[in-house]
Amino acid sequence: MTTKWLPLLMALSVFACGRNNAPQTIDLTESWRFSSDPDNIGVTEKWHTKQLDDSQWAVLSAGQRWEDQGYAGLDGTAWYRKSVEIPPDWQGKDIWLKFAGVNDAYELFVNGKSVSFFGEANISFASKPSFSLISDYLEYGNTNLIAVKVSDWGNSGGLWRSPVLLTTDKSKVDNILGPLSPEQYTAESLGYELYWEDQFDGDQLDPEKWAVRGIGPRAAGYVSPEAVRVNNGFLELLALQRGDSIMVGAVGTQGRFMTKYGYFECRAQLQKSQGNWAAFWIQSTEIAKGEDPARYGVEIDIMEHFKKMGQDIVSHNIHWAYGPNQKTVGALESKREGVTEGFHTFAVEWTPEKYAFFIDGCKYHELTHPISHIEEYLILSMELPNSREDLKDAVFPDSFIVDYVKVFKRSAETPSGR
Repeated sequence: MTTKWLPLLMALSVFACGRNNAPQTIDLTESWRFSSDPDNIGVTEKWHTKQLDDSQWAVLSAGQRWEDQGYAGLDGTAWYRKSVEIPPDWQGKDIWLKFAGVNDAYELFVNGKSVSFFGEANISFASKPSFSLISDYLEYGNTNLIAVKVSDWGNSGGLWRSPVLLTTDKSKVDNILGPLSPEQYTAESLGYELYWEDQFDGDQLDPEKWAVRGIGPRAAGYVSPEAVRVNNGFLELLALQRGDSIMVGAVGTQGRFMTKYGYFECRAQLQKSQGNWAAFWIQSTEIAKGEDPARYGVEIDIMEHFKKMGQDIVSHNIHWAYGPNQKTVGALESKREGVTEGFHTFAVEWTPEKYAFFIDGCKYHELTHPISHIEEYLILSMELPNSREDLKDAVFPDSFIVDYVKVFKRSAETPSGR
């Protein structure tokens, strides 16, 4: 990693969602001036200085790829610029600039001076949040220019994740993979009411709600009904080894329960092994038929636990346009101390405007693109890598244990008669 005034990358865990009375924070996600730089002349022509007139540049938001904002096929270099007023009472404080994710790498300038680099040629750090300490470069009580030179080596590009924050809050640095705010939510506190649920009572799947999904070959093994059990109020999705075969369990509501929008939650205990992983996700039946996520839907990975990424790390993702032009947001990471022990809740709020991801009621990420506007179905699964080599440290049998799945709706989202 090339660095100059290295952005502070820290992931110190905290169990609580955060602290009250947080210092001031300014959200810079919206309304960046944007221009591509195909000939790489931006530095020479001082695109990072206040003297440049950028009034004719395009206006883009962070949190979306530049390809989704009118620049399809753009690879190479482009610039973002934004003017921001710094409060006078911030003088004397440490001030950090946070990027939730930049695809693939960037150089940061503040008031015409280079502050930091993040990334390395032809190696993407797009999934990594980063901080830069910029206190010494700011003019307090005045308008300041923040300029970002972004380098992209293919596929997605830009300030593609939100939020972009300017903050005096040290906890946002110390807990870089932590939740977005101190608040702790429930579906009810967000205005939702219970619409559909399964508590997994009895000794078998409720056939009106679930079926074993995708029986047959999958990655380095097989999906088998033998790896799906209902016992004592829990659904157990197993990873089993039988001779040379590895079997895993997966269930879905396709053909039984499909819906759009709401608050989707499960309470579960994650797997113990590295290699195989637990997943709770939502899937579109139309996802391979086209590239418009609004029309053809998306895959919403509410939760995946890849233990190789860290004991306390949970991932979230959005995929769409299955096929040769498949697109993805890229893994969003959340750090939750103790998440591998005992039961925890995992949820997504899906509205016509956004997705928000939660662990134990704490909100970790929000995305405003790509939004599906069609009905989709639920999946719980134990997953396998494509290579047996990646299972060398796995311990069988292993289990992903689910206590319940609940779907909540607001009244406006509830079909008539329900």
